Amino acid sequence: MAAVLAVVVLAGGVVGYGVYRGWFDSTSVEGSTEGFEPDAAPEEVRESGSWPEYGLTPERTRANTALTGLRPPFRRVWEYEAGALVEFPPVVADGRAFVGTNGKLAIALDLRTGRELWRHELLGRIASSPAVAGGLVVFTSFRGEVVAYEAGTGERVWGRRAGAPVESSPLVIGDSLYIGTLAGRVLKLALDTGGVRWEARARGDVKAGLTRSGDNVVVGDYAGYVTAFRMGDGAVAWQRESPGTRLSGAGRFYGGAAAAFGRIYIGNINGRVVSLDADTGEVAWVRVLGDFVYSSPAVAGRRVFVGSYDQHMYALDAVTGRVVWRFDAGERISGSPTVIGDLVHFSTIARTPSEGRTFLLEADTGEPVLTFPDGRYTPSVAIEGLLLLTGVNTIYALRPR
Repeated sequence: MAAVLAVVVLAGGVVGYGVYRGWFDSTSVEGSTEGFEPDAAPEEVRESGSWPEYGLTPERTRANTALTGLRPPFRRVWEYEAGALVEFPPVVADGRAFVGTNGKLAIALDLRTGRELWRHELLGRIASSPAVAGGLVVFTSFRGEVVAYEAGTGERVWGRRAGAPVESSPLVIGDSLYIGTLAGRVLKLALDTGGVRWEARARGDVKAGLTRSGDNVVVGDYAGYVTAFRMGDGAVAWQRESPGTRLSGAGRFYGGAAAAFGRIYIGNINGRVVSLDADTGEVAWVRVLGDFVYSSPAVAGRRVFVGSYDQHMYALDAVTGRVVWRFDAGERISGSPTVIGDLVHFSTIARTPSEGRTFLLEADTGEPVLTFPDGRYTPSVAIEGLLLLTGVNTIYALRPR
């Protein structure tokens, strides 16, 4: 009995010391309007016929609130069985959808019928969305490939090896594209040739796509840092280590950032959603959730939508980080939400893939509108009148009834 009591006392002492030293500190930090720029709200996307890159815009806000007509009930127009996991959603332009699979395939589909127009096999699995611009569609692969094809014909235009695996969805700005690698390299490439315009280094592996913020491109890494690189020359404009406990440290950034209101919004595997000043990297607010945050946030209105392994989808106030609402999905959330019209779309990463579900919630209230019997990661992209929903292996084209 004395031995048991001694163990309890020792454990209590360790916990007490950990609390004193901040090992277990999970305190959220509430933000204010200081540095918040309401005039820098995400611009409404008026182009309704394309979804050209992951997150829709270079600011990766993952929202098109103008598509108000895409509400259930839906009718299924077509579906395409990809034959392997589709880890990231397609992109859309000029009547075509372009998607990569874990089966190493880069595929183009006819948007009207779902018919396969062309396909190419890459050396490695594709764990990213492509990007389409200037008549080209650019894919990245886990074998470090960056490959550009003619969007219409599928003819290969150029290819480059990045020297390390790439999970980063390409960011296209003007005549350049930006990617990161699992060796921590950040590259600016010429869109037309793939030539390297500059190379920079993050503090750790880069899993996510980069995000435009003013004259910078921003990304988090697996060392727990967020870095803003100048678009012109790749120099570091600012760098910020993530808030975290002494026990968990700065964590790791898997998901990408969203830029809006003069701030950067990004989720960390240490359970934190962090808002940073876009000009300086100073912390604006921190919201601690109940488990890992792999999800990249979506921003619409003055709300930040993000999912967690704690099985909840959250709507956070973009100014303060306060929880506006949360929805219990009953399973972990790994992929990123998308806001289409006035609905939030997201999927659950069930332990058995066939049990994954896609949810559509009212953005204002979090009330459920539809549960779809397929899904795993980031489910939805859309154009006027057509929703493309990504399941585990299948892409569904849906129209309102």
